[in-house]
Amino acid sequence: MQINDLKLREARPSDRPHLLFWDTPNDLELKQLALYENAECISYRNNLISRTPATSRFLKLHLHLPRELEAIKNVCTEVSKPVVLISDLDCLITYIYTEPDTKVTFFWKNLETTRHLQSILWIILPRKLAPVDWDESRIKYI
Repeated sequence: MQINDLKLREARPSDRPHLLFWDTPNDLELKQLALYENAECISYRNNLISRTPATSRFLKLHLHLPRELEAIKNVCTEVSKPVVLISDLDCLITYIYTEPDTKVTFFWKNLETTRHLQSILWIILPRKLAPVDWDESRIKYI
């Protein structure tokens, strides 16, 4: 599928997260998609760094998944555009998978059932990280 054919602004339901599986987006393509869709592109990694105190030695994200889910939700309230594209969330998901007491099912279930988002949220991920039971009507592929 081509970037111009995605129609991300037409996503329904508009108050829940959607997944865009895209294995190798580059910055130029992300900017083009954001411009075409009137979207704000946010890097989860940069957002996490901005929320982390400089004195923190360890993130231990697996112990704070509710906080990270809330941060993803808050991104949708902090932008003025109708569509939000979150990239780099693969760093969190990969981190969760590396933990011996993996909470990946908890993460996916809570993300999928998130409601009342202020903007249409599209999370850009590589296909390898696709959850097994996400609603297919809320998924697109490039």
